[in-house]
Amino acid sequence: MWRLETPTSDDSSTNITTALTYVNGAVVHPISESQKARILELYEEYDSKSGNPHNDLKGNDVCPNLLNAIQNAYNQVQKGGRLEDFRNRIKLSADSCPYCGFGPITDLDHHLPNSLYKAHAIYSKNLIPSCHACNNMKRAKAGDAATEQFSHVYFGQRPTEPFLTADITVSEKGIVVRYSINKTAELEQEEFERLNYQFNSLELNQRYVSQINLFLGSQRTAIEDYASISTEALKQFFRRSYDNQIKDFGLNHWQTVLLKALADSDEFCSGGYIHCFGRKNLRI
Repeated sequence: MWRLETPTSDDSSTNITTALTYVNGAVVHPISESQKARILELYEEYDSKSGNPHNDLKGNDVCPNLLNAIQNAYNQVQKGGRLEDFRNRIKLSADSCPYCGFGPITDLDHHLPNSLYKAHAIYSKNLIPSCHACNNMKRAKAGDAATEQFSHVYFGQRPTEPFLTADITVSEKGIVVRYSINKTAELEQEEFERLNYQFNSLELNQRYVSQINLFLGSQRTAIEDYASISTEALKQFFRRSYDNQIKDFGLNHWQTVLLKALADSDEFCSGGYIHCFGRKNLRI
């Protein structure tokens, strides 16, 4: 849902050679110059189709044994493999998971599953740094329609307006925050469908609950101090925090959206905030 800078693909040819050659120079699987050129053509087609699922990207004209060898070569992208440095460069391109916005980067997700798109198993622009939970929940999702696809972290549309919103309900039991993906004038229909499918597939409304509690807990002192001045002072605090969050994470990060919803909530800012801080009696 949140975009990353597109990684370079300048080393694609070298990566193919490294993946299919042992450190001692022995060949894992032979590949001719014409075969390598065809794989690189498939990479270019991937870019031209913005990484969206398409039968032309499966390389059905490529030798099946070579496709299997490239798919198996993803093992060399793992820790200790010949392409470990390549893996680390991609992982370092994100501070947190671009799918959920909070998970630590532990995995590389294949945007197009390598079980179906074997030629792209080690292609940099098909590898997305992600947390384990999102990678595990996404699995091999790449349907024919946008309603069954994930938005591409590198190639997906980059709207300049907010499409993620949050509604807050306050009660004595605490607050409930419900996020939604909204169709805006700028957001293309297919991209809207992908974002919706992605959001629901990753169960983000459920997974954000604990993150919201942690975030609000970290803001407790500031919230109580500003609230002691006035409701408007607390609203202004949230508005300033919202502006700063936009600079750091953009308009559609879950924390950015939460801060706007808090600033707009008269009920929360006029006293409802007292219900969002739990107390625990810890026994040592």
